[in-house]
Formats: sequence, structure tokens, C-alpha cells
Amino acid sequence: MKWLKGIFHGEKGSGNAQNLALSEIHSWLKVQSEPSGFEDRLQDIYVSIEEAAQALASDLRALGSAEPDSTTPPKLLRAGLASRGEVLKQMEALVERMNPPTGRDIDSASDHHWAIVKGLKRTITTFGRAQRYAAALFPKEIESINSELSRISHLLVELEGVIGQRRAELEEIWYAKELVDSIDEDLSLIADLKERAKKEEENLSGLQSSMAGMEEEQKRLAAGPEGKRIEELKKDIEQKREELRQAEAEMANLISPLNKALGRIMKRGSSDRLILQHSNVFEMLLTAPSKVEDKEIAGSLQELRSHLASLGLKDRKKEKILDHIDQLITNRSLEKTRSRQAALEKAIEEQDKQLSECSRDLLQLKEQLSRTKKGLQRAKASVDEIHQSLRSKQEKVDQDTSELRDRLTRLSGKAIKVDLSR
Repeated sequence: MKWLKGIFHGEKGSGNAQNLALSEIHSWLKVQSEPSGFEDRLQDIYVSIEEAAQALASDLRALGSAEPDSTTPPKLLRAGLASRGEVLKQMEALVERMNPPTGRDIDSASDHHWAIVKGLKRTITTFGRAQRYAAALFPKEIESINSELSRISHLLVELEGVIGQRRAELEEIWYAKELVDSIDEDLSLIADLKERAKKEEENLSGLQSSMAGMEEEQKRLAAGPEGKRIEELKKDIEQKREELRQAEAEMANLISPLNKALGRIMKRGSSDRLILQHSNVFEMLLTAPSKVEDKEIAGSLQELRSHLASLGLKDRKKEKILDHIDQLITNRSLEKTRSRQAALEKAIEEQDKQLSECSRDLLQLKEQLSRTKKGLQRAKASVDEIHQSLRSKQEKVDQDTSELRDRLTRLSGKAIKVDLSR
């Protein structure tokens, strides 16, 4: 790459590493892409090719005017002269192809190189068949032509090397430009991500502070008079709920001995064999005794007692049920249990209202805490996602910068450092 030396900032390949800001690299690459050195090298080769073409043309004229030895056998003479004509025809076509193109760009050079290569291949194929006979008549002229063909082959190899080298450099320049644009875009994205991360982290910090304040307030309320009142109400309500469960169990135990009789009387009533005044009460005593009105209990029990003999119960069972009904009527056991149950339900309802009133501030605070915790989780997830994107983008920038540095170094011929500061 000697011909590239001196293109940019003086002599290359020596001294300390050169620093290039990312914003300067496109201009630097533009200078590197200028073909001045390439054109100079092409011109040198084209001059050599023209000289070879002129020498070959001179050899061809010499071959065309040469006279064979008079002692040559007629058969060999005919073959040699015919071969000379074929050689001259192919060689003159090759000489025409060797005229250099007007352009000095890489595409013109490639087309010119390919045209000569194809012409030389065709010429050598023909020459290879014909030269044995032509050489027998004109050995010196054919030897001189062979020498020029060899010279032309070496020049084509040199031209191919210069073209390949230039293509590699242009490819490096193209990839370098792509990398610069990609890095510049990613740096903008990184700047945006950092700004977003900053805002999300501020939001996260605010939520954490807010949640800490709410937790302190929650502790303060729980430890204060309101908190103590709430705990007392909860204990009292739980105690009354237990008493209510006991009352419900007691009610069920009082009605349980009547279940068979109640089932039969309801069946008789549904078949119109009995006209019942308390059919709804009988059904509720079986399914929802707590809903039976106190004033209906005694009447329903009397009606059940009055029809007990017609329900087809065994005597022993009937006597037990009859005795149990009499006790219920006499002691008003169902009414008392139902009244206690109703009183407990009312007390629990009232205390639930009190608890709701006392717990309002704590409940609101609890809801705020729940919302804040969800917001905190979302903010953490957002911050983590942004940081992951930042790491991914930074890794890509680092990889692209390393590749860019290597490509610029190959172009420059000395170490290049890329400055990403903006």
C-alpha cells in the first residue's frame, strides 16, 4: 500500500496512534476514498502495457515480413505459413484490446483487465496450437513474441492486484461508513435510554419514599387509639360470631328431632291431603330456621302437634316428637334461641359498621400502599428493562467501535483511536 502514503495528514505508518472523533470520520473516509494514488498506479501499469503492446506489434510486423528458409520442406512450409497467418490475426486482435481506457476509475480498470485477460486466453489457445509450426519457420520472431506475452501476463497480474487492493479499500470504506452511522444512531439511543433511566429512577425513588412514609403512618395509626379500638372491635366481633355459631347450632339441635315430622307434614300439605296454615314456616324451620319470626313459632308447633297422629309415625317416635314439641312450647326454647341469635346478628352488624368507620383511614392507607407497591414493581421492572437495553446497546457500540477501529487502522496503515465523546 505504498501508493496510499501521504494521502491524509502526511506520512502514514509511523508515529503515535491518530485520534479521530466519530463526527470527523466521514470526512476522513472521503479523503481516503479519493483515487489519486490508485490512478497514479494505474497509469504506471497502463504505460507498461502500452509499451508491451508496441513491442508486441513490432514483433508481429517482424513476423509478418520474415522470410522462411528456402530449404524448408514444402509440407512444413505450407503449415508454417498458415500458422503464421493465424498467429498474426489473433495477436493483432490482442494488441487492439490493450489500448488503455480513458477512465481511471476501478470499474474501467476492471473492464479493461477482463478484456485483455479474455483476449490473451483466446490468443494463447490459438497460439499454442500454431506456434510449433510457425516456430519451425520463424524461431527468433516467435521467441520474441513469447517473451512479450509473458511480460503482458505479469502486467495483468500486477493490474489485478492493484484492482483487488482498491476494491478491498473501498469495501473497508463502505463498511466503515456503515459502522459510523450505526454507532452514531446507537449513541443517540443510549443517550435517550439514559435520560429515560434517570426519570424512571427518580420516579422509583419517589415511590420508595412515599411508601416508607405510608408504612410509618400505618404503624402510627395501628399503635394509636384508633388501632387499639379496631383490635378491640375485631376481638368482640369474633367473640359474638362464635356465640352466633353456637346459637345456630343450638337452633339446629332443637329442630333436628322434628325433621322427620316436618318433612312428612310438608309432603301431606303439598298433596292437598292437609290444609296447612304454617306450611311456609315448616319449610323455613327445615331450611332457614333463623328467618322464622318469633310470633310464628308457637302456632306452627301447635299445628304440627295437632297433625302428628296423621303423619304415620311409629308410636315410640311419635311420643318422642310429641314430648319434644311440648317442651319447646312450654319453655319457648326456639323463641329464646332465635331472639339471642337475632340480638347477636344485630350487635355484629352494628360493630361491623363501627369497625368500618374506625378502619376507614387505615383501609384507605392500605389501598394507597397497595397501589404504590404495584407502581413500585412496575417502576423497578421499567428501570431493569432500560438498564438491560443500555447494556445491550453499549455492548453493540463497543463491538462496532472495535471493528471500526480495525478497519480504519487497515486503511490508514497506522493505529487509529476512535473518540465517541459528543
